[in-house]
Amino acid sequence: MLGQAAVGGNQAKTEPPMLAVLLAVALVALASGCAPPEPPPPILQPVLRLTGLTAKPPQPWQPARCAVDDEFRPSFGCMPVRLVKAEIQTDPKVPDRTRMVLSTPKAQVGKALAIVPSLRAGPNRSPTRLGARILEAAPAKLAIELDFDPARLREKSVAQMSLTPLPPARRRVATLPVRLPEGAQLRVGLALRDIAKELHLGSTQFRIDAQWDGGQRELLFEEIPGKSAGMWHDRQIDLADLLTAAGDQKVTFQFTTIAPPIAEGQSVAASFPIWGAPEILAKEERDGRLNVVLISLDTVRADYMGGEHRGVQLTPWFDQLTEQGTIFRQAVTTFSSTSASHMSLFTGTYPAEHNVRHAVHQLPAKIRTLPEVLRQHGYATGAVTENAMLLAGSGFSRGFDSYRENTDSLKHTGSIDRTFGQGVEWLEKHRNELFFLFLHTYEAHSPYAPKEEALAAIPEIDPDAEGLTPADAGWERSKRSYAAEVLYTDEGLERLFGELRRLDLLDHTLIVITSDHGEEFGEHGRLGHAKTVFEEVLRIPLLLWRPGTIPSGREVDDVVSLVDVAPTILDLAGISPPPAIPGRSLVSAIHGDPLDVTSVRFAEGLQNNVRMVAARMPTRKWIWHDDGRPLEFYDLEKDPGETSPVPDQENLAFGKALIEAYLTQDETETKKKTTTTENPSETPKKRVLDQTTRQKLEALGYVE
Repeated sequence: MLGQAAVGGNQAKTEPPMLAVLLAVALVALASGCAPPEPPPPILQPVLRLTGLTAKPPQPWQPARCAVDDEFRPSFGCMPVRLVKAEIQTDPKVPDRTRMVLSTPKAQVGKALAIVPSLRAGPNRSPTRLGARILEAAPAKLAIELDFDPARLREKSVAQMSLTPLPPARRRVATLPVRLPEGAQLRVGLALRDIAKELHLGSTQFRIDAQWDGGQRELLFEEIPGKSAGMWHDRQIDLADLLTAAGDQKVTFQFTTIAPPIAEGQSVAASFPIWGAPEILAKEERDGRLNVVLISLDTVRADYMGGEHRGVQLTPWFDQLTEQGTIFRQAVTTFSSTSASHMSLFTGTYPAEHNVRHAVHQLPAKIRTLPEVLRQHGYATGAVTENAMLLAGSGFSRGFDSYRENTDSLKHTGSIDRTFGQGVEWLEKHRNELFFLFLHTYEAHSPYAPKEEALAAIPEIDPDAEGLTPADAGWERSKRSYAAEVLYTDEGLERLFGELRRLDLLDHTLIVITSDHGEEFGEHGRLGHAKTVFEEVLRIPLLLWRPGTIPSGREVDDVVSLVDVAPTILDLAGISPPPAIPGRSLVSAIHGDPLDVTSVRFAEGLQNNVRMVAARMPTRKWIWHDDGRPLEFYDLEKDPGETSPVPDQENLAFGKALIEAYLTQDETETKKKTTTTENPSETPKKRVLDQTTRQKLEALGYVE
């Protein structure tokens, strides 16, 4: 059994009194020699997130989240890191002399800075860090002598320098007075940024004090050595003694850090301390609320989940889950690439509204995300991702207590074992809480690098025996590698469920498995994705699993979309979704009620600056391009491969109206964004990429 048995049947209209039911259960249990079942234990729940309750609001330039060891948390103590391009100068008279020169940003001139120069030999090359150092007062022009052989420089070498303001040697952040609930606990992460290790700094003091009218108590005092920088040190403090001492009075928390003494050769006291996700926890009754695990299998197309390749069943575990859950057979994405589709998954909105079509774009502040809503309703929220296209700074980290960006994309491989393993580590820390966990694996994404054992399970092709052309043989080789990736992904899902069972979490957890887009293998002459909006890239798996809540073995043939996932999760959690979003709850469809057959779902694509929009209904589909080519209409019932557009004028007119309505939504959003600017064609707000992020995107082939 994967979880608890399915619960079926409707209750009678006339029910016996609850007391009589409980007595009957107790009598039966006594007669059989068994004790009545115990109610589920209470859960810990975050009741106060302290980063939003500071007495002095953070400055506009202070980041709200800090990353340590690739894990972002809402934090006290974040300092902005600015990456500035520099000029490389060599001296012909001194062959081994290299200098890096740049103009210091005006806001940083005269300030104490920590700087880290680095050189990259060219695109897709790892940077070489050239030693962190501290400047007591940054000059207007920075010239750094480098111990670097000029012979190693190339024509496309890039010099950069990260600039970080030095925090005050002694820093204190105080919260507003808060009333503590019974059984309260304080949880917080302590960390030093990794630059503290590079600078060989000493130990930084971390101290937490609680104050109330007429009293004070030290809750934590700890020294974190500089050599331990670059990792989170999690602490959980029972506040029972504090509650006894303070009574029902409100309490103010003070978070203080003190930099280590000035070392020899150092002109200023330096430290880079961070308090990560400080929060107050309390015990609450579960009340039937479900945990949620949302899993995104990047680039996995619908027909490979539950399908086979050359006689090999690719997803036996997923197939077993399908028999115990509800699967949507016509689920489609909203964009044929990663960033936009995942933002639709998180917000229930189309790209025309959220405008995050690439990792460099930012989600508008007014749009709320699924983790933000769940966090507001008492969920602990965590995420582990592999892909640079889901950047924290784009808005994906909003609402997460912990958002981890793994760097495996730099190695051109997915890492489902590491990602799911880190997810399990997070679950072990939060297993007694109400939680939402998002897991995103890049395992099946190109460039394909299947595990040897998975590839060996897929028969090799013999182009000559099968009479394949060289081009067709190439497609088949790609399909084999991709099929092996999907096979290994399924095995990763099975291992994950084993861990959930070990942690005794399956009975209270809703599992949602989906993808962001599919993959093309020559169906329309292309390989990969992000190039078209045909079915091979739009169709995705979507499975909901939780015996007792989700009906077993149900298949839904209505057209649904990634925009429908967030409202469905919120509905199952008993939470109202944000108003006026195009996404709809699928709970009624889960329980057998058909969706509106006239409803339409939209998707976009962008290739060589040509924007595409697809309008999708159960048997009809329209594709529009903004380069002036005619609107295309496909009858999917007669032509599922989309090989021959149908010149049906009535359907073309209907599709044109659908597309125009979708585009009008985009135009409305653009007008809202540009009413206060002089440029009416302003594009979505973009981010300046940091060094690590740019390197990730280059490794994936998304920037040059």
